[in-house]
Amino acid sequence: MERITPNVFTETKIRGCNPGIVFTSEGAVFIDSAQILTYLLDTIEFARSRGDIKYLINTEPHIDHIFGNHWFAGVCPVIAHEKINKDFFLVPGTMDGYDYSVDVLTRQDPKGLEHMPSREKYIVNRPQITFSENMTLKVGEHTFMLYHTPGHSDSQIAVYVPEERVVFVGDTVFSDCQLWLHSANIEELLKSLEFIHTLDVDYVIPGHGPVVTKSYLEEQIAFIQEWIKAVDQGIKKGWSKEECIKEISFADRFPVDIGQDEMMDYIQRTNVVKCFDYLEAQRIHP
Repeated sequence: MERITPNVFTETKIRGCNPGIVFTSEGAVFIDSAQILTYLLDTIEFARSRGDIKYLINTEPHIDHIFGNHWFAGVCPVIAHEKINKDFFLVPGTMDGYDYSVDVLTRQDPKGLEHMPSREKYIVNRPQITFSENMTLKVGEHTFMLYHTPGHSDSQIAVYVPEERVVFVGDTVFSDCQLWLHSANIEELLKSLEFIHTLDVDYVIPGHGPVVTKSYLEEQIAFIQEWIKAVDQGIKKGWSKEECIKEISFADRFPVDIGQDEMMDYIQRTNVVKCFDYLEAQRIHP
């Protein structure tokens, strides 16, 4: 894993979210979990080599963040926002969360398949501890300040660790890779990015892409606004939603995050749809 501070680790070079670990005097706190099973098992062993695993925090309900919850069942409590259950373990398309995970492992982590439990034995390990707005967790000498930062998902949270001057923001930020708006509430997303900018941190650990500083939050806001502007210009030209989908793309701006090249068209299409709907709602209820 990449060491960000003496006690904070993450991994930005695997398919799926950037899983994180904060080591405290009482044990490890995981923030999300790896979607690549062989890597997930390695990180669990890495944490156990240094002590107990105290908590797993889910920043959102999407499969690449919560697939690994099974391996924490009976090990430690899982913490998340109370709205996470609405979309927990759901995936786009026709497959359910289990079949989707098996498909990912088959294509990108075949060695992990031997460690994948059967459907009957796989535990969809939902959070046991939830909160509505904010929550403060003390583990040893570390403070974990959990903030509800909706936008990418209704249940999105940021995990601020002031002692390490680090914040884990999940998919509120995609750094140097394609931005997914497929599940976003754009107005809330922009507000959450502005809130995160107020935190006193040296490092922002995104859901996808390399670790960044707070200045990248301004770039993320600007990129979202570019999407909105492009769709707004299309609407002003008289384009329908389908015409906007056909004509507007930022596929040349960034690659898709590792291992998901086949999702480029989906990202461009759903980003246009979200921006189009957002602008139409603004016109109806300015």
